[in-house]
Amino acid sequence: QGHAKGELRRAPGRGTPARRSRVTNSMKATPAASTTGGRTPATAVPNRICTTSSRSANCPPRGGSTRVAGQRLGVFGGRRRRTAPVVRVFGDEDEEATTGEVPPSQSENSNITAAPDRPSPASLARTLSDLDAILGVEDEEEEQQDKRDEPLKVEFNPDILKKIAQADGKSPTSADGGGGYFGDKGSETDDGDKEAEKVKSAAEQISKIVSEVRQGGEKSSEESLRKEFDKLVELLKPEEMSNTVSREDCKVMKERVFGAETFWVTEIVQNDDIIGGMLFKGNLRGEVDAVYEKVETEIKRLFPDKYEVLAIEEPDAEDFEDLKGRERIAFLLLPAQVAKPPSTTRGQYVVSLLLATIGALSCLQVGIGAELSMVPQEIIDATLKSGTAENQESLQGLLAGWDPRPLIQAAWPIGAAIFGAEIAHDIGHRVVAASKGLKLGPSFIIPNGQIGLFGSITQYKSLCKNRADMFDVAYGGLAASGAVASALFLSGLILSMDQGAESLVPVPSVLFQGSVLLGTLAKTFVGSAAMAKSQVMVHPNLIAGWCSLVCTALNALPVGSLDGGRIVQAAYGKRALSISAILTYAGLGFGLLGSTLSLPFGLYVLFCQRVPEQYLKNHVTGVNTNRALFGAAVLIFAVATLLPMAPTDLDILQATI
Repeated sequence: QGHAKGELRRAPGRGTPARRSRVTNSMKATPAASTTGGRTPATAVPNRICTTSSRSANCPPRGGSTRVAGQRLGVFGGRRRRTAPVVRVFGDEDEEATTGEVPPSQSENSNITAAPDRPSPASLARTLSDLDAILGVEDEEEEQQDKRDEPLKVEFNPDILKKIAQADGKSPTSADGGGGYFGDKGSETDDGDKEAEKVKSAAEQISKIVSEVRQGGEKSSEESLRKEFDKLVELLKPEEMSNTVSREDCKVMKERVFGAETFWVTEIVQNDDIIGGMLFKGNLRGEVDAVYEKVETEIKRLFPDKYEVLAIEEPDAEDFEDLKGRERIAFLLLPAQVAKPPSTTRGQYVVSLLLATIGALSCLQVGIGAELSMVPQEIIDATLKSGTAENQESLQGLLAGWDPRPLIQAAWPIGAAIFGAEIAHDIGHRVVAASKGLKLGPSFIIPNGQIGLFGSITQYKSLCKNRADMFDVAYGGLAASGAVASALFLSGLILSMDQGAESLVPVPSVLFQGSVLLGTLAKTFVGSAAMAKSQVMVHPNLIAGWCSLVCTALNALPVGSLDGGRIVQAAYGKRALSISAILTYAGLGFGLLGSTLSLPFGLYVLFCQRVPEQYLKNHVTGVNTNRALFGAAVLIFAVATLLPMAPTDLDILQATI
């Protein structure tokens, strides 16, 4: 810095610290008597150059600077540019004159400052040339601009494109060089070449549009870029992403399916709940049933077996109805593979048969428990004390001399009645579904050791048309099993009125405390005196009917995809189902519903049946008044059956004794 004086001020937003450092080092390394092309600078050789980044107390203030021919000079990564900041050159006398206070007119914010001695243009030109030599600046502005104006070039390796196309195809070649799945290697190669050519063409088109956009293309170029990019993504996307709705198809539907007479579309957005779906939002222009039928028919005509359209409540709507009282709905468009339920597999049939066998054995166990009085007391005591090896040998000896066939003969009617009620439940579902044109999958029976069964899981294998059909299918199963169970229970009550009959079996009277409805009926028919004893004599049909009614009531609870949940969803909507599900979980959690069955049944629902029914086309249109009343009756029956009776004073006295 002992050879040159001056100041180079960098323009705001240009250059980098690394470049400023490089420029400063070049200044330091240049001798005082350096020449440019064998020519000594005409201007007075400066003593020091101060940059903005290295300004210190030894550098002069900005007063007394000289403006170079009304222009600014700066350094930008090794090139000179005429739009750069100010360059000020100081002499020794100028430095001495400017060591004092800087006048306001010559402050840092001022762009033009007067100099004591303004040099001539020729002197300035020579000074600029000398500064270029000192700083090592090259004129690269035009060259860099030409490079930026060149169109984007994209080159593709044909082998890579072929590999991409083959990986995206569905017929890979075999390892031994033979054909693929279809045994035609030549056609496979042709398909791969075609796919590679498509990819290459799309990418080249994108490169052209990118160049146009970078050069300031119009909006049409941006739209073309988006279209070509969508085509490229369509070619390269994996197979699992193929089940999506095409935006071009959505535009066709908006123009040809929806309209002012059916549903005026205002917005088309991606669905957040189901991947691959598109949501059509807008205003309804007619009755939901009529509009949905027209929309579905037209979509099936334009895109057969490709899409399924669902009518749902608008997710973001604050009110369910608009100003004219029409429902605020939206149409959800899904690929057919996504919307339809999965098909039944062989494994599901095997699991269904296995669970049915276990369920039958569980029902037989309940019958054996009801006829436990037929087992000798010695065997019961030995079973309870079979912890030691001596007691086990004694138990084996007692069992060897005991014939269990009478017990099995007495127990199987009870088990068969419980299992038969569940079969009636399943038949009721299937008969109603067949009348509606719906398909159901195999039933998965859920066994339970206390009442024999917890019911069964029956899934839809086709889309349910509307909420009324879903209500009828769910109610059909409950009505069938409820009718069989009620017949068993009422016949058992009538046969139990004669406490001296030989066909009666003893059961604990506390059993009748588990249900308000069933316990009240039992006391009415059997009598309060008989029910006050620790054990009461009842007919086996009453036991089978009791277990079946409790099982039916459990399945009638309004939660998830249970029959009761489907009924509430169909009759009152998803919001009502959400509220009723919370109350049901609370009742099961606190033991208010189902007594000792609340915990195992609650876990079963939580893991297997908590999700509401989704395979429904028209989620909006409700049911008529009669179905709504029947739904309310089902809920009342479920709560009355599962709600335990309050203990009486006699019960409390017996418990204390």
